[in-house]
Amino acid sequence: MAERAFWEDHHARRRMVYPAEEVVRFVAYAFPRAEGRRALRALDLGSGSGRHAVLLSRSGFRTFALDYSLQAARNVRAFLAEEGLAGSAACGAMDRLPFRDNTFDVVLPWECIFYGDEAAVAGAVAEVRRVLAPGGWCFTNLRSPDDSHAAESEAVGPNVYLNRGEWDGLLFTVYDEEGARGLFADGFELVWFDRYLVTRRNDTARDAGWMLVVRKK
Repeated sequence: MAERAFWEDHHARRRMVYPAEEVVRFVAYAFPRAEGRRALRALDLGSGSGRHAVLLSRSGFRTFALDYSLQAARNVRAFLAEEGLAGSAACGAMDRLPFRDNTFDVVLPWECIFYGDEAAVAGAVAEVRRVLAPGGWCFTNLRSPDDSHAAESEAVGPNVYLNRGEWDGLLFTVYDEEGARGLFADGFELVWFDRYLVTRRNDTARDAGWMLVVRKK
């Protein structure tokens, strides 16, 4: 598939090392006591380079990572080994997670769950709900129509775009506030909801969207 070839090449060329500060803040907010993390199972979903798997493992969680790219899974294993940390990584799709029901206490799909059309994103959210234990946490983000990726891409549906340029050929879905809240309405408690806007390229482009902390009911 074209998407898989893109991600294999992407993760062979690019390595992000530092965790997103939003993710660092989430871990400190949701799990303030380090000793309470040791019995908890955490999934870095769409793990990429493994920067958040490393953060989770270093923070004391029993850490697992999953990415659509086999190269990314290899990168995660290598990164964990370099840091002397425990954890495992595998290759798989977000809408078909290879884990049993109620497996994880926290799932972290950062900068990834919006890839695909609306059905694919809804399927990924349903899988996150399935593998989370009751009371389990999820922290994720969604793109809004104000994100520059939408303006730079080809609209193929009311909320669905086909990336052009650097991310050529990748589908992604954008959400207004109502849509973002509604995506996690079934089976989740919304703990925290916020918008974000970050300018880049010397203030000529923007990353815009929503950040959500939810818990499985």
